[in-house]
Amino acid sequence: MELKRYIDEHFNETLDNIIKIINIRTVKGEKIEDAPYGVELKKALNEVLEIAKSLGFKVKNLDNYAGYAEYGEGEEYIAVLGHIDVVPEGDIENWSVPPYEGRIVGDQLVARGAIDNKGPIISALYSLKAVVDTEPNFHKRVRIIFGTNEESGDEDIKYYLSKEQPPKYAFTPDGRFPVIFSEKGIYTFSFRKKLNLSNTNILELKAGTRSNIVPELCTLKLKDTSKINLNEKIAEVEKYSNNHFEIDGDTVKCIGKSAHASSPQKGINALLGMYQLLTLILDEKDSAKEFVEFIATKVGETYDGINLGIKTENEEVGDLTISAGITNIVNDEIFVKFNIRYPASIDEKTLDSRLDEAGKNGNVVFFKENHNPPLYFEKSHPLVKELQDVYQEVTGRDEEPAALGGGTYAKLMPNTVAFGPNFKEYKGNPHSFDESMDINMLKQGMEIYAKAILKLSALIK
Repeated sequence: MELKRYIDEHFNETLDNIIKIINIRTVKGEKIEDAPYGVELKKALNEVLEIAKSLGFKVKNLDNYAGYAEYGEGEEYIAVLGHIDVVPEGDIENWSVPPYEGRIVGDQLVARGAIDNKGPIISALYSLKAVVDTEPNFHKRVRIIFGTNEESGDEDIKYYLSKEQPPKYAFTPDGRFPVIFSEKGIYTFSFRKKLNLSNTNILELKAGTRSNIVPELCTLKLKDTSKINLNEKIAEVEKYSNNHFEIDGDTVKCIGKSAHASSPQKGINALLGMYQLLTLILDEKDSAKEFVEFIATKVGETYDGINLGIKTENEEVGDLTISAGITNIVNDEIFVKFNIRYPASIDEKTLDSRLDEAGKNGNVVFFKENHNPPLYFEKSHPLVKELQDVYQEVTGRDEEPAALGGGTYAKLMPNTVAFGPNFKEYKGNPHSFDESMDINMLKQGMEIYAKAILKLSALIK
């Protein structure tokens, strides 16, 4: 049977099993015994491997850190890898459908994980099945790898590589089409300061759950509002901020718009909006005043890092961006955690020194957290070239390989690039409400993945 026809005939089954996994809320949870990222992720990984087993593939569970489905034989193998963990859904009221139902609205699958990344990686499993069933002479070794920690760390792939040899070539359908030849580096850090809790009017300040999400909500509780005209201060901030504010009992809410931290300009950062308000309502003797003014002036509601001395422009792969993702007061320390995406035209040591210097000048503590360096492949590299050829063959679209601001498993797994799942004009709202995947695009992506598996397999022993 012809490959495209096979995919069409089995697409409903593919979609049903994508929705089956979407129904499991795979946000990272508490480590429990043999569930390193929580019981729901363990459950989902085992469910995915059962689906793969039912399709006739060999499967292996690597202690619930990751798992894979395998077909074929040979010393070397190629791989498609993706992840089944997701970021939290945020405020459910902002969703037009329940986030874990997997509802199809028109030609869109709307759900958390629809595009990032359950839909693409499970469809890739069925792409391999299509190859196996339509190419009787195909016996090259191929793995579909399912990670469980992409959204909150990298331990899953590190664990995989401690147990298994890396693939000869691989791609992850967790970027966009066409093939991604370069990814920005990812650098997370926080600014912190000790407070005298008896000498601050802040009772509670909270925003964000992950540094890689632009927070849509920041909440503030004050000890005493009797001397503050909150409505007047809010009106003043709303003249220049894109955020808006609400007073709900004893809680002040700053409401913005969520987005992926790789494109903070597409969101409205509620955390940074609240810090603008705090500069107006804290008096000069408040122990949090210095920290609040540092964040409000050195970051402000910008995303280029110019006031921190790290602004970096790069025409080929995109400019540096910075996103504030989390703020809180824990014990007697206030902090803001940031996520930077940077091109290779600035380096890790430069970021270290400039951020540390900015912190010292502002009398706040700079604390470096995680770092993944930029990824770069020459456009003539066989991996890039073969995938690009497949993309153009299937779609007829004449586009150059692209650069990506987001970070994928390609930074962690050797010999890997991001490839798919969506065309550049399709947004899909990853990390935001009403995340979605176009069903027709998903189906065409399966044909691209299947032919990519065939192309890359021809390069191995």
